[in-house]
Amino acid sequence: MARLRRLIALFGLVLMSCPAWAQSPPLVFGVLNQQSPQLTAERWNPVLQYLGEVTGLSFQLKMGSNVFETNAMMGRGEFDLVFTNHNFQKEFDGVYKVIARLGNKPVHGAIAVLEESPIKSLQDLNGRRVAYPSAEAFLAYAVPKAVLADAGVKEIEVFAGNQEGAMAQVVAGLADAVAANSRSLEQYAERRNLKFRNLYLSEPYFDLAVIAHPRLPKSKVRAIQHALVNMAQNPKGAAILAKSQFPGFVVATEKDYDNVRRVYRKMGK
Repeated sequence: MARLRRLIALFGLVLMSCPAWAQSPPLVFGVLNQQSPQLTAERWNPVLQYLGEVTGLSFQLKMGSNVFETNAMMGRGEFDLVFTNHNFQKEFDGVYKVIARLGNKPVHGAIAVLEESPIKSLQDLNGRRVAYPSAEAFLAYAVPKAVLADAGVKEIEVFAGNQEGAMAQVVAGLADAVAANSRSLEQYAERRNLKFRNLYLSEPYFDLAVIAHPRLPKSKVRAIQHALVNMAQNPKGAAILAKSQFPGFVVATEKDYDNVRRVYRKMGK
């Protein structure tokens, strides 16, 4: 009996000291700075909690204080997964791999003004202030910046840190127009009971992608992808998506974002 107790005690020590039995650290899930950290957390934490319940994995939401810091974190491989489209810039392309994307209709790059604005055309923006989230944004900088350059318009750039901030610049009268992701613009206008008028709307592009770092085992990537794609069919998952204003996710591939790469290369990125 004493021998049995010694064996049990020894086995217990082995269990506690063996890393294979320790709880795995959470997977770090990065999100591009489109909205404030508070709003990002409100939208994404319920999604990550749901993914944890379905997959048995744990997730930690993380982002830099601004888009440049978040991109740098991605470049250093600090995220296991990221919700972004900045990985298609030449500097970052080829490491993380696309596994899913938002499953709604494609989005557009928009240049917009408040409905009552006297500005009627892109040419009217010459010498005017246009709010951008940052020079790293795709739909809210690279795309509209290219069309303004093609139109010979030299605007005054106003950088706001994220898309919500850029829209707020127009509302506060600190900018005459905003460059934005069309869906983000619609959601912001709805929440704030505002009306914007588009001066420009680009060709369609797929919305941001969920991408995975190659160090993640394929089994975990498949489990996460499956949970995301089937979230809209689960009653609890569907409720979370609706509250967070997400349309659900679909399987996506690298090829889905070839037109994003083309714009970045045109802009020298």
